[in-house]
Amino acid sequence: MTNAARVFVCASLAFAAAAQDVPKLSLRQTLQFAEKKSPEMQLALLRKLEARANSLVARSAYQPQLGLVIGNTYQTTNLQGMDLLIPGVPERLGPYRVFNARPQVTAPVFDLALLSTIHAASERVVESKYDAETTRQATLLTVLELDINLFQAESRMAAAAARLRTAQAVRRQAEQSVAAGDASKLDLARTSQQEFAESAGLTEAARDRDVARALLLQAIGLEQDTQVAFEAPELTSFAERQRPLREIRNGAFEERSELNAIEARRRAADFDRESAQRERLPKLAFSGDYGVLGQGPDHSLSTYTVGGSLTIPLFTGGRIRGNIDAAQARAAQAEAELRKTRLQVAEEVERAAIESDAARQALSAAASATGEARKALELSRLRFRAGIATSVDVATAESALAQSEDFEIRTRYDWYAAEARLARAEGNVYWFFDREAR
Repeated sequence: MTNAARVFVCASLAFAAAAQDVPKLSLRQTLQFAEKKSPEMQLALLRKLEARANSLVARSAYQPQLGLVIGNTYQTTNLQGMDLLIPGVPERLGPYRVFNARPQVTAPVFDLALLSTIHAASERVVESKYDAETTRQATLLTVLELDINLFQAESRMAAAAARLRTAQAVRRQAEQSVAAGDASKLDLARTSQQEFAESAGLTEAARDRDVARALLLQAIGLEQDTQVAFEAPELTSFAERQRPLREIRNGAFEERSELNAIEARRRAADFDRESAQRERLPKLAFSGDYGVLGQGPDHSLSTYTVGGSLTIPLFTGGRIRGNIDAAQARAAQAEAELRKTRLQVAEEVERAAIESDAARQALSAAASATGEARKALELSRLRFRAGIATSVDVATAESALAQSEDFEIRTRYDWYAAEARLARAEGNVYWFFDREAR
């Protein structure tokens, strides 16, 4: 087991021991919990439901509409206004009672503009589905990075705690040497200063851990006082990527939900333009009713109305032209956004791969440097105990070890974070766990 692995295991055990009596979430379980409870995910799902409801509303406009009319009125009629002057009959009749009860049905028969509107609404449902997936992937990446940051801080805490114990041992050794007359009070002061420095480093790592935990709780939709523990991720060394970056980018172009959402938005804009153009075409509709009409339910006769209407727009004041231009502008915007997003996806893949390769190479060197720094510290302690070295040598060795360990920890988690971003860039954060699927 490498030194970095030992540090990681120590951090995992320390964190698990501190949370024995509370529920524990693995990294994968944390992501699955975020999918259900994250506020961003819930809002995205609600927008998806809204788009689906709007599509149903658009579709219903091409379905027959059935209603029931029941009316009971008292009215008067002006015969003179109707040019009906009958000798001996008053000019105004009434008031008299009119009872009317009948179902009414209306249905569009031919409306191409409405059909295009229905197709546009269906494409917006597709767009909302991909938008929800985009939000899901962004949320999962945020949670994954926060979880990695949390355990990076835990690893730093474990390393700082180990260095603090070493500094305390050196300080006690210096006290004994001062008491025996083999060292000066300056050596004791230097070892005490190093102990305080390591204690401050441990406090900073604990602060970073607490901040990362607070951010993680917020990201997955939990209150800050929720009693839950996060298990250390069981991460192993990632295998070398076999596929070239060009192939990875092409796969990302097919998988990324952002691109699919923009494609659906562009298709919806095309249908909007088509709908606006078809507004110039005639529309044919059917209507009919059947019921009773008379002075009351017991003094009524059955009547009916059956008819059709043909609507032909002649002049709309520029409304149709404006709708066409607006739809064309939205389609052009989608085209520009699609190109912009493709460039962004290619950049994300390239950057994540570069960062991952650099971190992996740096990690190998950092692990070796940490091993040598630990050996140098042990030799400095032995030389100081033997009286052939000063506390300056020990303090220098401790500082070198601290820098090496921090760099190793940082590069290790930079590697994990870059691999997580690469999985997101390829289209699915869960590929971070299963590289075979990539």
